[in-house]
Order: sequence, then C-alpha cells, then structure tokens
Amino acid sequence: MFKLKHLSVTFTLLVGVTAEFVVLERRDNPPPGFSRLGPPAEDDILSLRLALPSRNILGLHDAVYEISTPGNIRYGQYLTRDEIAQFVAPAPETVSKVTSWLSNNNLTAVPITPASEWITVNMMVSQANALLAANFSTFRNDETNQTVLRTLSYSIPSTLKTSIDWVHPTTSFPEATGSIPPTFVNKTSAPIAGLLRVSRSFMEFRPLRPKKTANVFGVSGFDNASANKQDLQTFLQVYRPDMNPNTTFDSISVDGGVNNPAGADVFSAPEIQYAVGLTTGVQVTFILTGNLSNDLRTEMLDQATHLLSLENPPQTILNTAGFVESGLTPEIANSLCNVYAQLAARGVSYIVETGGFGAGVDCRSFDPPFPASCPFVTAVGATEFDNDEPAETAYIGSGGGFSNFFSRPRYQDTAVSAYLKATNNVHNTAFNVSGRAVPDVSAISSVPFIALQEIFDNSKSTAYSAAIFASIVSLLTNERISAGKSPLGFLNPLIYANPSAFSDVKTGSNTLQCGIPAFNATSGWDAVTGFGSPSYPKLKEILDKV
Repeated sequence: MFKLKHLSVTFTLLVGVTAEFVVLERRDNPPPGFSRLGPPAEDDILSLRLALPSRNILGLHDAVYEISTPGNIRYGQYLTRDEIAQFVAPAPETVSKVTSWLSNNNLTAVPITPASEWITVNMMVSQANALLAANFSTFRNDETNQTVLRTLSYSIPSTLKTSIDWVHPTTSFPEATGSIPPTFVNKTSAPIAGLLRVSRSFMEFRPLRPKKTANVFGVSGFDNASANKQDLQTFLQVYRPDMNPNTTFDSISVDGGVNNPAGADVFSAPEIQYAVGLTTGVQVTFILTGNLSNDLRTEMLDQATHLLSLENPPQTILNTAGFVESGLTPEIANSLCNVYAQLAARGVSYIVETGGFGAGVDCRSFDPPFPASCPFVTAVGATEFDNDEPAETAYIGSGGGFSNFFSRPRYQDTAVSAYLKATNNVHNTAFNVSGRAVPDVSAISSVPFIALQEIFDNSKSTAYSAAIFASIVSLLTNERISAGKSPLGFLNPLIYANPSAFSDVKTGSNTLQCGIPAFNATSGWDAVTGFGSPSYPKLKEILDKV
C-alpha cells in the first residue's frame, strides 16, 4: 500500500545546505513478488522523470470536450502544440525553482514534452540518494529474475512541495507477472482457405481501394516487441489475396527501440497484421519503444511524450499495454492520463484494450484496467462467437468495471446511470459506482494470425479486439481526410451520443480471476462490452453529417 503523506524531515543537500524535506511517496515494503538484494553501485546511473504541475490542466480537459463533441461550434478544431502549452506549461517560477535546485547540485534537466511539464534528469545513485533523501536498492522480480533499482521512499525540499508532483521511477515497481497471453484454440502449419471473417462487422466495412491520404495508423510496441515482415506477407497472401503482398509498415524508434526482423510475439504480430490487412491504403507505423528501465510506465510515458513532440503525430494510435489500477499510484495514472488528454487535443484517437483479467486480478476486489480507465482514451472490450451462433457474446476475460482514480466523465452520465439503475448489480458496494466506466465499445477477440510462419487459428485476446476496432477508426479517419474534413480525434463523446452505431451484445459476462461472476452483458451500455461492436456503415453515415 502506498502512503502519500507530507512528512517533514531534515536532510543535508549535496551542496551542504541543511533544509527541511517533505516525503512525496513512501511504501512500507516492496510489492509481492519482489525481493530486495541490496544496494547497487553508487555510480550506477538513474534516469528520473520529474512531473511539474501544469497551470491549467482542467482548462485543457474542457477544451478537449469542446473540440471532440459533435454539434459544438469548435468540433474538429484541434489544438497546436503551442496552444496546448498555454494550458499545461508549468508557471515560470516553478521551472526556475526546480532547475535552480538541480543546477545547484550539478545536475541538468532536459524537457521531454513541448511544454516542459515533464523533465528528465540523469544522475548517479549516490546523487539520487542524497538529493531525494532516498535509499535506492536493487530488487529482483522473483518470477523473471529481472532486477530494478527502486526506493521505498523519497523526499524533496519543502520549498519545492508545490513545484514537483512526483518523481519516477522511484517507489512504483514493474508488474510482478506479465500480461495474460492469448488463448490458442488451434495451431497449424497449413494455410486456412478463404478470406478471414473476424466478425460480422468486418464483412460490412471491408474496403476496396480507399483514397490514399496523409493518414497514419500508429501501432505501439513496448518492451522490445517485434513484428516479422515475412509473416505479414504470408498473412496478406492467405487472408487478403486482393492486396499487394508486399504491403508493409514503417517504424519509428523511442528510447532506442529496435524491431527484430527474426522475431515475432503473440501481441505485436497480429496487431500489425490486422492493422495492415484491414486498413487498405493507410500508412501503418510501428512505434517501437525500448525497454531502458525495465518499467512499462516509463515506456508508456516516453512514447506518449515523443508523440506529442511530433509536428504531425499519427491520427490513430493503438496501445495494448497496461496495468490494473492497483498496480499504479493515482499520481502516475493521473499524469499519464493528462498526457493522453494532450494527444486528444491534437486530434489523435487513442485506442486501448481493457485487458484479459476480467473484472479483477484476484477474488478480493474489483480492479479496473489502466490506461483504459483514463477518460481521454477509448477502451475496447472483447467479444466472441460461441459455437458459431449468429450473435456475438461477451468474452469472459474481457476487462471492465469502474475506476477508483477517475470520476465518471459527463459523456457517460446517461448510459452508465441507466445501466446501474437497470441492473442493480449485487456488487454495487464493491466498486466505485461514480468512477469512469469501461469499456466504451467492444470487438471480436478470436482471430487467426501468423507468427514465425505458423498459423495460430482462432486465438483469443482483448488486444486483438482493440486492434480491430482501431483499424475501423483509422479507416473512418481516412474517409474524413479524403473528404477534406478533420480526423476523428477523441471518439468518446461521439460514441456515447450515437449508441445505435453499434451492435448491442446482450449475453455473456466477465469474472474475477477466481471465476466469480462480475458484470453481465445487457441491453444498452454495459461494463463488459460497452455499447457493443461497431457497424462501419452506420458510423460512416453519422460521420458524413458532422
């Protein structure tokens, strides 16, 4: 459990000046699954990110809702980097205080966002321990044997307590266990005849030759993820024989990320294959983020801040990495969510999965997924076809629920209030009924793909659902750009104003990880499938009018 108390203590700075400190974050013990090995070498280098408070983050949130709500006079009028900086840049005196503190200790801050609300500082362990009154130690992940440098507490001078929100990575640890892998129903080395049917909606929206535009679809790859171009070529030959099999993707690198052409993994391979295979005529870019810190939070932050720095970020971004909220502090989640709000203000549709943990990772509590619980991203749940029934049903592992960090955004009020009233869920006292509800929508989770020249048939993952939905969004954005309109941008106000554009999923449920039933799929919005699966023709008809 994290304790975030402003305790006052006195320490000596590197320059020898005694000052009162306040504890920003503290935890009593490392999380389960980690063991302390001892102190690292004092000259080991830490790369720390410091979050400085923005001047008017709530003003940015209001602006995002205005430019993302159909019918608003500002709809589609996305902001530039300079316009966003007017909301999120720290006050000049804040920057001056922090940079002077670092400079006095022979350290240099480097901004990592256009508005400098995030800075990074490299320092030796000995410097970090003295500067932050910390005790950085080496901790081992007992399952993977990977080691990380963390401290159980850190402090800053009391004169800076309103100038620094938090420092990362410090007291937060990587996940003790990895993501739930896909479920593989069949695996065969022989091609499967015929065109892929991923869902009924796939057959509705499959394009012929849409006009090529400057539209870019970004697919996130974290933790040294790789996608194999030969596998993509085979995928296109088997499932999209109407396409040029040499159609491929390009890539950009963040934190030294490199694609291993000889490798492939069960997440990136299908995400790239469906992104390329479904979005005919759209440029797909693999956003490769290196694992410099053994910390997914840092990777996600660095990727998002890099995208913000671009003159023209991808119009659609798929991210299938994440955590349950209990694996984060509210401060980290809020700071990351504010970065996603900036991307929304730039006109980016940020699409995420809701994870494969159902309603929670254990039997003790409902534990919603992040970043799905951020109000400025679109969260995609998962469905499946049960025994070739004509209607989709909720996938039992589909993440869903209610945030403990973020309050319910106003675009959800009508739909979620109706759901809570209609279901009178027996678990209503076990989760935050006023929290941001997830998912927003859903898509089929059972798809075949190719990894290292083997076909995995009918494998299931919520990541695949998000990839399919993001592909639909990218195609719709392509339609709008072709018509001289703005990209779709942040989708949720549009989605909640047009539930009829989705195929309602009314059967199935998700569970807690021990098998206890949690949320049921129902008529209308629900906490397993959202509004259901998208209908491309209906969405296009709606978007043609806005």
